[in-house]
Amino acid sequence: MRVPHILFLAAALCFAQAPAPAISFDKTHHDFGKISQDQKASHSYKVTNTGGAPLQIKEIRPSCGCSYTVVGQRNLNPGESTFIEVHFDPTGMTGSIHKSVEVGSDDPVSPKAMLTFEASVTREIMPSARSVSFNNVPRSGLSTSAIRLQSGEGQPFEVTDAKIPGAPYLSCSPQKDGNDVILNIRLNGELIPRQKYRGAEIMTVRTTSKKVPVLQFNIHWDVEPVIIATPAKVSWFDRPGKELWAVVNLSHAEGRAFRILEAKPSSSLIKVSNISKDAANNHEFNVLFSAKAKAGGYHEKLILIFDDPEQRELEIVVSAILR
Repeated sequence: MRVPHILFLAAALCFAQAPAPAISFDKTHHDFGKISQDQKASHSYKVTNTGGAPLQIKEIRPSCGCSYTVVGQRNLNPGESTFIEVHFDPTGMTGSIHKSVEVGSDDPVSPKAMLTFEASVTREIMPSARSVSFNNVPRSGLSTSAIRLQSGEGQPFEVTDAKIPGAPYLSCSPQKDGNDVILNIRLNGELIPRQKYRGAEIMTVRTTSKKVPVLQFNIHWDVEPVIIATPAKVSWFDRPGKELWAVVNLSHAEGRAFRILEAKPSSSLIKVSNISKDAANNHEFNVLFSAKAKAGGYHEKLILIFDDPEQRELEIVVSAILR
């Protein structure tokens, strides 16, 4: 009765010890070091079948920014080798880059192997930021910010021009700092027109660099409000099927009387009541959210129009989560 059992164990042992392919690499990681954006790079990873049966490389899946070439054959007998050549194109990239290539084979132990590489991609001019924000700018005095233009290749350069068209309240003064240049940006609140309280400008910078002759930056700004809403945002978390309401207070920072000319909600679910048409330095009114609103999330806004010469309007965020 024990003979079949012994034969079964022997067969299983022979099956477990059957020769199998095994994939191995001379190395699985490569560092390209410091390269420029226009410098394409490549590296060959040596692949060897160190097993006792033929190995098949079934697929190679690179991550974005690279491609590959198999130098040789995909089917390797025991002891045979080939090369996977990875090509890396850093165009449009900057900074520390990490990429990978997945290699799939019929190795029963490691059917998926990962090849990785890294590079420090530089540009002749590397800005510390692409945009600048000035928030709550006072209408008196200066607000400042700075952007560093780093020399990625260690070569000096100069900024020949920095213009912000249509924005006389903004200016830029380049300042040399070794091989780098610092762009000192100033916003003069006194020069901002009384009817403007926020804006988005484009600053164009020209350099002596042949590779990066022109750079553009976004500048966003908003002035310190003179009409302040309390609360600044109206929000509810409640159940659907009931009317929701909140009280909003408006006050003038300089104590001047003003009128609310119009209230424009972004949705018909929002209503405004008890708005006075008289001039006052303080207003109070109700914001209502309709009981007809169904379950879900709502993100709307209420725009108030004033007769104040320094602040023509104010936007109040109105949101509701109904569950």
